[in-house]
Amino acid sequence: MLVAAVLVLSLSVVAAGDNDAFDPAPYPVNGYLCESAEYAMAFATAIAANADEEFAKNVVGKIAKREVCGRYIGVASIQQQKTVIERGFVYRLTALQFREDKKIAWLAERIFDVQDRTFIQRV
Repeated sequence: MLVAAVLVLSLSVVAAGDNDAFDPAPYPVNGYLCESAEYAMAFATAIAANADEEFAKNVVGKIAKREVCGRYIGVASIQQQKTVIERGFVYRLTALQFREDKKIAWLAERIFDVQDRTFIQRV
């Protein structure tokens, strides 16, 4: 059931704005990132449904039929950011490029609840 809900929710991603500016400043990473913005949104949606990170990674992997999210530790730079509105929540999608191998991975963060009109604190 959760897999179907995550798939439906991830397909309804609507970009509200883009910022293509490159930020070469170091951005420390210690968390789960995904191969694409869509997979990052599916991961964030599963987390919002109270799944733990490992379970959310497996849910997205089942949707993709391969492992597409994983834990990253290192230093990256921000390549792109998008704001996405989905089902009453505002998310920030960030593309991060790692300096060592130039690989790009995506992070989705829920930043605002439109219905409650509250900002969501990162822990």
